[in-house]
Amino acid sequence: MTDPAPPRSANLARRLSGRRVLARGAILFEAAWPALWPPLAVVGVFLCAALLNLPPLLPASMQVALPALVLLVVAALLLRGVRTIRLPDDRAADRRLETSSGLIHRPLSVLADKPATADEVGLALWQAHENRAITQISRLQVGLPRPGLARRDPRALRYGLLLALLACLGIANVDAPGRVYAAVTPSLPAAPGAPATELQAWITPPAYTRIAPIFLKTDASSVSVPAGSHLMVNVSGGSSTPTLVLNDHTGPFTALDHSSFQAEWDLTRGGLLMVKRDGSSLASWKLTVVVDQPPTVAWGDNPGRPPSGQQTRLPWQVSDDYGVTALQAELHLRDRPEAPPLIVTIPLPGGSPKSAHGLTQSDLTAHPWAGLPVVGRLVAHDAAGQSGTSAEASFELAERPFHNPVAQLLIAARKSLSVRPDDRSDALEALDGLLQRPDLFAGDIGAFLNLTSIYYDLIRNRSDSAVAESQDAMWQLALHMEEGQTEQSARTLDEARQAARDALDKAQQQPNDKTRQDLAKKLEELRQAIDRHMRSLMQEAQRNNSIMPFDPNAMQLSDRDMQRLAEQAEQAAKQGRMADAQRQMEQLEKMLDQLRNARTQGNDSKQANSKRQRGKRQQSVVQDLIAREGGLLDRAQQRGNTSPSAADPSADRTADTRVQQALRRALGELMQQFTDLSGEASPGLGEADQAMRDSASQLNQGHDQEAGQSQQEAIAALQKGNREMGQAMAKMGQQPGQGNEGEDGEQDGSGMMGMMMPDGERGDGRGSGPMPGSPDRADPGGRDPLGRYNQGNSTDNADVAVPEERERQRTQAIQEELRRRGADQERPRQELDYIDRLLKQF
Repeated sequence: MTDPAPPRSANLARRLSGRRVLARGAILFEAAWPALWPPLAVVGVFLCAALLNLPPLLPASMQVALPALVLLVVAALLLRGVRTIRLPDDRAADRRLETSSGLIHRPLSVLADKPATADEVGLALWQAHENRAITQISRLQVGLPRPGLARRDPRALRYGLLLALLACLGIANVDAPGRVYAAVTPSLPAAPGAPATELQAWITPPAYTRIAPIFLKTDASSVSVPAGSHLMVNVSGGSSTPTLVLNDHTGPFTALDHSSFQAEWDLTRGGLLMVKRDGSSLASWKLTVVVDQPPTVAWGDNPGRPPSGQQTRLPWQVSDDYGVTALQAELHLRDRPEAPPLIVTIPLPGGSPKSAHGLTQSDLTAHPWAGLPVVGRLVAHDAAGQSGTSAEASFELAERPFHNPVAQLLIAARKSLSVRPDDRSDALEALDGLLQRPDLFAGDIGAFLNLTSIYYDLIRNRSDSAVAESQDAMWQLALHMEEGQTEQSARTLDEARQAARDALDKAQQQPNDKTRQDLAKKLEELRQAIDRHMRSLMQEAQRNNSIMPFDPNAMQLSDRDMQRLAEQAEQAAKQGRMADAQRQMEQLEKMLDQLRNARTQGNDSKQANSKRQRGKRQQSVVQDLIAREGGLLDRAQQRGNTSPSAADPSADRTADTRVQQALRRALGELMQQFTDLSGEASPGLGEADQAMRDSASQLNQGHDQEAGQSQQEAIAALQKGNREMGQAMAKMGQQPGQGNEGEDGEQDGSGMMGMMMPDGERGDGRGSGPMPGSPDRADPGGRDPLGRYNQGNSTDNADVAVPEERERQRTQAIQEELRRRGADQERPRQELDYIDRLLKQF
């Protein structure tokens, strides 16, 4: 039996060697992967945080510590895992190959073994066994590695980490590399170096100067600021404390922290301002402090009483370097300088102007000094508390003109108390004289009792306050006598209307309980004012024997209707129904406007009647002037016809010269009155004035003939002026010659001539007839050739007013209205009795 061939060959050895290398690699992977997974998981979590840019959110120290901490954990886990890894040998590789290939009985070990015996039979069996093993080597398989992570990670967290890492990569996008790099290479902030010295300085002028803060630059050399400005200096950088120096004075800095300092200073004087540190100058400025000057003030032109009007003129002009904040006039009574001054506040335009001028017109008619001379000065103030005073000016305060004789005496007594408050004798004498004339009060018992109270209060009350109280009572009584209670109640009603209107607007803009209560209060005051005004109107109608204002084209005015509307508006305001309150208020306003219009029309009618009466009296004066000028002409002609042997006519001529001058003065006064009445001058009266002047001059020179010619021209001019006066009155819608005769407080023709004529030259009857030799014939209208009304038994038909159909209809309408009101038994008994008396007159 021959020996078997050698089992090994080079090809077989190489193939087996390759399978063993792969098997060792698989064994090594199965051992290394479980050991590497924990540190890789830590690295994956760190990468997710870095991709989400979370490390920069940590403090700087933790940013630096985080990569080191991750590195240490990874190293520790890696070291622990590597220590469990063993490098596989050929035996382990053969076992891996045999197990993966499904070989039994370890066939790869046969290749390394040798038979224990050397007999032929044993060797043959061994050879057969080797051949079978070699046959199995051709189908050896390594197999896939099986690291066994499923046992270690039963929850499959490894896949969650992988998905999170992919998601974070998607979020970071192109910023992923930069974020990862910033996370693994953090850097601590650089340590701050020594700060550089920085200086900031500014000056804040006083607020009243309205100047913006002034910032001081280190390169500026000088600065000018107002006195009282506030300096602020900030120095930052360095550790030594700086010093603020102004001339020889130093100011300390306050440390804000270890390297910041601050100093403050109120500037009252200038000089060299420096900021020093460690002996060196950080900055310096030449400071100029401008002292605030007091305001200047002066009076304007013509302060005091104006040519017309009742407001005192206070012209002024002021100036100040930063603005005037207040201006007032201090008025001292000239005849009693020790009295407390009257202070009148003067408003300034634009708040606090630097320069302004203007005219303030103050109504001081109610003050006890009205109409008296005063010495006034202007006082201006600025925001710094300084004041300037003007030079003194003397003038009179404007006063209200009074036409009622009682009011005139009351105002005169009031003035005497202002000048001599310690001497009440003059005032008491004037009041006593009024008490002796109760007829001047025209049945006004209340006014007479008020006067009595003032009189006895001045007698019995010797306190200092009694004079001021009595003066106020005199003023109110004078207003009552001049205006009447109706005018006062009308003024009070207007004030109540305005107050209610303002309260309604406020309640609509700010609806709350307080505004509604205020509105209800104002409406109640309005209702009371309406009641007082209606009673005043009724009392006035009773005194004048007339009826209440009536307008047939408007709705009937009823105090009951107005009271009802006021009460409804008040209730609506209390209940918060502002829309209803406004609607009731609008209706009430309409009725009050109608009442005012009716009174205004009545006042206009009274004024028109007064003008008509004054025009008639002025024309009567012209007629009287024509008659008296005709008398002068008669005497001039008589002297011209006298024979030379007659007595010397110089004495008669001198008397006529005086009469001519008196007539010219009367004509001048008449011309002024007519101009005030009609608003235009009469050329004819002006020509008459010139002719009278020529006549007086010629009579003075003894030229009777020339004087007579001038007197004829004067008569013709007066007639022309009389016609012009009639035409002017016609333009105003008034017919001279109509209306009632006479008016209180006015002078008729004879009264004026009585004042102007010299003693002994009035009422002698000369010149009362027609001018001798006049070519004019009698006027068919009832006037003589000199333009005078006939004084015989004839009647001037122009003065007879025949009732027309329209007047009868008006009278009938008034009767029907009175009967309607008289049938209303709910009206007050006093009103019903008054209506009954009126109906009896029809």
